[in-house]
Amino acid sequence: MKRDQSSRGIPAPAATGLTVRFDRTNLYELRSSVAAHASELGIGHERLTQLLVVATELATNAVRHGGGRGELHLWAADGALHCQVRDRGRGITDLENAGRERTPITGDGSRGLWVVREFSDSVHLANTSPGLTVTASFDLP
Repeated sequence: MKRDQSSRGIPAPAATGLTVRFDRTNLYELRSSVAAHASELGIGHERLTQLLVVATELATNAVRHGGGRGELHLWAADGALHCQVRDRGRGITDLENAGRERTPITGDGSRGLWVVREFSDSVHLANTSPGLTVTASFDLP
């Protein structure tokens, strides 16, 4: 069941988790690192595929809209796998509604956060100073 995490706390990234700083030149490396680490943490194949799409969408958004680079954290806590991406862009003015509506495929983009919300069990967005932090969580079996 999908839920919005704004009503509950997000556990802090674990020191034993994965941290990758990225820009447009190492997105493939980022994806490979996420796949290897998430597999070690016990995520199933179907959920791994969804996690990889989510991680790629969040990283691509950071590169395109968030200052050209970012940092990804991946860790397990409280029965879930958490994928968090931070950038240094301008943030989002309407956090509550960002990515809630599906944009037509013929549009000029703006589908990334919608895809993230569709594939994740919960999503939390927060404007930081500077930038945006998005945490997508996947329930572990």
